[in-house]
Amino acid sequence: MSWEEMFKGDFAADEVRSYGELVTNLHALQDALASMRMDRAEIDDLAADLASWRERLEKLGTDEQHQVNGRVAELPVRGHAMLPELQVTSRTSERVEGTVRFGRWFMGGGMAVHGGAIGLLFDEVLGILASLAAGGITRTAYLHTDYRALTPIDTELHAAAWIDRVEGRKWFVRGEIRHGDTVCAESEGLFLRLLPEQGLGKRTTG
Repeated sequence: MSWEEMFKGDFAADEVRSYGELVTNLHALQDALASMRMDRAEIDDLAADLASWRERLEKLGTDEQHQVNGRVAELPVRGHAMLPELQVTSRTSERVEGTVRFGRWFMGGGMAVHGGAIGLLFDEVLGILASLAAGGITRTAYLHTDYRALTPIDTELHAAAWIDRVEGRKWFVRGEIRHGDTVCAESEGLFLRLLPEQGLGKRTTG
């Protein structure tokens, strides 16, 4: 099973384009929000607008099997609105590479990426590789991250992940984020291949 087949929803090409535009605009909105100055009148108006958008979206709520978020394989990170847009440039069952640019929304301070956002990206890129290598959906068991240097926002970064070792259903994966020759962060994760009774739309404790 390919990576796309694991998560792909049944969406027409024009629906994919439309949802992609929605997510792109959402990310641009988040970056603008993160960089705005205080303006009480504008904030009150925007809060009211967002409340109306929330009400419209709530009417479209559905279960995990039929949601759009994270199920559009044709888009970066499957169109998952929570994630920074990793552009995968190379992938095999042994290694995944790509580029990513963290916007202002992901800034922690000092024009550097928030440490939690770096962990979020590692969970995605290491998880992609684990699922590719395992030939099925995997779940994160642990994720350890070492921060080696400040990771700049609004800058193209290189992300990579590779298989360290395999023990039965356990896939140990390593990864790194680089800015040029500088290693910004490194990560090691353990991912478990899900059992047949586990997976999308199923709440499990295993």
